Amino acid sequence: MTRKKRVIKGVLWIVIIGIASLCIAYFYLRNSSRGFMTDKELTEFVTKVKFAEELPDRFYQLYEQEHPNILSDNLNQQILNGLFTGNFTKSPSLLAAMISEISRQDTDSTKISNRKAYTLAWKLEEQSTQRECLNWALANYKFDLYIHGINEVANFYFKKDVSNLSERELSDIIALMKKPSIISVPDRSEENMY
Repeated sequence: MTRKKRVIKGVLWIVIIGIASLCIAYFYLRNSSRGFMTDKELTEFVTKVKFAEELPDRFYQLYEQEHPNILSDNLNQQILNGLFTGNFTKSPSLLAAMISEISRQDTDSTKISNRKAYTLAWKLEEQSTQRECLNWALANYKFDLYIHGINEVANFYFKKDVSNLSERELSDIIALMKKPSIISVPDRSEENMY
């Protein structure tokens, strides 16, 4: 009986230490922005995000169909959802942070860049909405080496302004975010779009 109690006690301590370690790591990441960006840089970036050109309303609806609750859930909710479902989708705040110059420095390893991106995403969420982050991210998204931003991709593939794209064309742009392709828009003829 005492051996069983020791094993249970040992497992409980391992679980407690594991949870405490995760909490410490989380709070460290949330508050470690001082090392790689100044308050002025953060303010400038947040201002760019807040004033990015809005996308058509239909784009937001289609994006939420593809990624449910992505514009209403914060990064923490996305992480928890990903842990429990195994289907993690980058929130717009994380997407914006990952493609920003603040989190991507030439001398950084991928791990350092990702740590910076998560920290920046949490900071962004304190001062902007997921919708604003999506606007900025898509204005600066690198679909490939030569096509940067939703306006360029709309012009390249459809010879139209973003505001003039059909529902199908907006859906194709969302698909391009998953599978960028210089040759053609991904074939989605098998998918039920409506």
